[in-house]
Amino acid sequence: MQFESSCKLKYNSIQNNTQSEVIISINAPVYPELSNNQNFIFEQLRKEFTLFNKTLDNGLKVAEKTLATLKRGECLNGRAAFRLFDTFGFPLEFTEELANEKGIFVDIEGFQKHLSEHQEKSRSSAQGLFKGGLTDHSDQTARLHTATHLLNGALHKIFGDSVLQRGSNINAERLRFDFTLERKMTNDELNKVNLIVNQAILDKINVTCEEMTVEEAISSGAIGVFENRYDEMVKVYTIDGYSKEICGGPHANNTEELKSFKILKEESSSAGVRRIKAVIE
Repeated sequence: MQFESSCKLKYNSIQNNTQSEVIISINAPVYPELSNNQNFIFEQLRKEFTLFNKTLDNGLKVAEKTLATLKRGECLNGRAAFRLFDTFGFPLEFTEELANEKGIFVDIEGFQKHLSEHQEKSRSSAQGLFKGGLTDHSDQTARLHTATHLLNGALHKIFGDSVLQRGSNINAERLRFDFTLERKMTNDELNKVNLIVNQAILDKINVTCEEMTVEEAISSGAIGVFENRYDEMVKVYTIDGYSKEICGGPHANNTEELKSFKILKEESSSAGVRRIKAVIE
């Protein structure tokens, strides 16, 4: 089918690392972690390609069935086009291309209307969620936020710089931290994380904050979630010997405020991403 061939031609470049190598070489002087994690990045791109092909194949079957109910010259309504996108991950441009092959029109305006409504619902459901995944700015969530920095630092001590933060959610009861790892952590590794974080708490280290440019922060060894768009000036929070991160806060003033740290659960979050849930006293 012409449609399938053109789609896979567009996305087969994911399997070829040439474009990725060029992007890495351009950005590596500012983001050296790209070069350090090049093999990991290529592996994730290959996995994404495989997942995308599955999505494409599943979505294609549903799209074919949906369009089979229409005749040449008729129009696929916006709700149906959005359902293909939202439920089956089938991009609008693919729906258009497949429909055009059959002489069917797509209600683009209707699709955009449903997309806007969906985005507004998502924004509304996320109200109250602050930067850094905090549900509020209470003293307890500030302490738990500091605990995520210590947790991230402990994971880096054990697994090296291949560990990348993939998400964080904190409420008054617990912290949840997502990070890249291809396998389940062993009990020994979990115990080591607990020991490292609790040692930092026992060391009673001041949590310091400095304001600097992103470039200065990276040069100083600070890590961050670089999918985020940082302002020109950022805050860097340091827990000497354990953690140095670009972050918006808030935090405890000293690690002793955390009292103790305990991992409740380690589980899979998604492909190549693990999730830790933990609490402090």
